[in-house]
Amino acid sequence: MKKEWRLRLKFVEEWLIFLLSPPLIFLIKIIPLSWVYLIGRTLALLGRIGLGRREKIALANLRLVFGDQKDKKALRILYHDFLNMTTINFLEIVKYALLPSGVVRERIEIVGKETLKEAVKKGKGAIALSIHLGNFALIGPRLALEGYPFAYILKYPKNRYLTRLFERYRDAVGINFIDGGQRRPAVQGALQLLRQGGILCILLDQNPPYDEIMVDFFGYPVPSFKGPVVLAMRTGASILPTFIVSGEKRKHTIIIGKPFQLEITGDNDRDISHNLALLMKLTENYIVRYPEQWWWWHRRWKKHIDYKQL
Repeated sequence: MKKEWRLRLKFVEEWLIFLLSPPLIFLIKIIPLSWVYLIGRTLALLGRIGLGRREKIALANLRLVFGDQKDKKALRILYHDFLNMTTINFLEIVKYALLPSGVVRERIEIVGKETLKEAVKKGKGAIALSIHLGNFALIGPRLALEGYPFAYILKYPKNRYLTRLFERYRDAVGINFIDGGQRRPAVQGALQLLRQGGILCILLDQNPPYDEIMVDFFGYPVPSFKGPVVLAMRTGASILPTFIVSGEKRKHTIIIGKPFQLEITGDNDRDISHNLALLMKLTENYIVRYPEQWWWWHRRWKKHIDYKQL
């Protein structure tokens, strides 16, 4: 019965996206950017009522990471700030795809342009290592405006209508997506992009769809993609820590850090695991600095939190 209900809910979800997406996109297209934020905050308030399951997951994650530093009230305030930020991000993604390129350039600053330029100049491409922080979906469109071939590697959604929206967004902003759910084609696509001198964005903070290396994340071992390190070792591409954060007046800043220096000893398994752990620690620092901007809805700690019992 549970499986039957899940299938029914999936069917309803698909049709809701199919029916509601066109009018929502049209609405966002015709309203001023300032209204997007007003609508986003309103939807976030409604989300406090209708996102019970997601709220439990987020609060469980927050307790695991900050439970010894913040009380229940502070964690709930942090969750509400995150919900507000995330809801606005979704609407903002659509609006930015429709804005003139000059406005996008003005509202999204890039810190570290020269670092990126020097890395790409080597002719081996660059791996933009990022996480679900800030409006991460805007990194690609903004760097594409600088003339760089850009692709996110991610798992395509199972919802066919949502996949179509992904494809429409891809075409509108001039980037690409590589389906990380298909391992061999994903590797081939990533290698091809890097050999063409493009930028491959890998989000390190989600669970891979297949068994990977266990790496410490806020003190708890979690499965993590080894792709950034393996691809860098194989191609010589630079790993550039790349994060986007929202600031005053909802303007954004893309921060491109100095190339990550791989520590190579000749022990392949050890080198992959060690360097991946260092990269994961680097992402932790950004989450601690901007906790309300990270995606707390991920079931990231499955081996440490029984999400099914929440």
